[in-house]
Amino acid sequence: MIVAYTEQAFPCFVGDRQDTMDAVPADMVVNATLVAMAVHLNEKGQVIYNVCSALQNPLTGYVLEDACWDYFSIYPRVQNGKPLKNKRPYVFKRFALFHTYLILVYKLPLEMLHAVSLLFCGLFSQYYNKQNRRYNFLMLLVKLYAPYAFFKGCFDDTNMRRLRMDVKMDGNASNIFNFDLQSMDCPSYLLNVHVPAVLKYGRKNKGSV
Repeated sequence: MIVAYTEQAFPCFVGDRQDTMDAVPADMVVNATLVAMAVHLNEKGQVIYNVCSALQNPLTGYVLEDACWDYFSIYPRVQNGKPLKNKRPYVFKRFALFHTYLILVYKLPLEMLHAVSLLFCGLFSQYYNKQNRRYNFLMLLVKLYAPYAFFKGCFDDTNMRRLRMDVKMDGNASNIFNFDLQSMDCPSYLLNVHVPAVLKYGRKNKGSV
């Protein structure tokens, strides 16, 4: 999604910017896993740990979008030596409205172009095929992400907080295996770490749209 944002591939999407989401750096997940394994090394019972941030350090869609906007304002796209302006995609809170909007604004004109192309022996077939692939890709992506985009729940992190308190009693372990999500500055993390990393590695694996 971040790659699509910077390339302005999607004019709109679905979700609720006010909803909270979990954003946990991979190193904190690894640290929490290692500490949990060490604490329960000789135990036969099973304890479930949810490494999540929604309750302790909630991140909203507004913060994520602002981080993307700030990053692309600092490092804008460039074409022919000139910076290109980014536009914020419109976010629909209901899938039905999103689907209706896409049909009226994009799908119907696209099919009209297809009909004209057929009349002129496929004159616009290449352009139509490209835009139709982009439309189908967007719909597929939305159907994939919609359940998560509209997810309102938060996972219980009581066990994780207890584990973190136990680790704090050992000063050395707390410094080495940090997984205190309250200490994370979400806007700074997104701007300086997450967004650049997604752009660097996401572009390598991004499919054609």
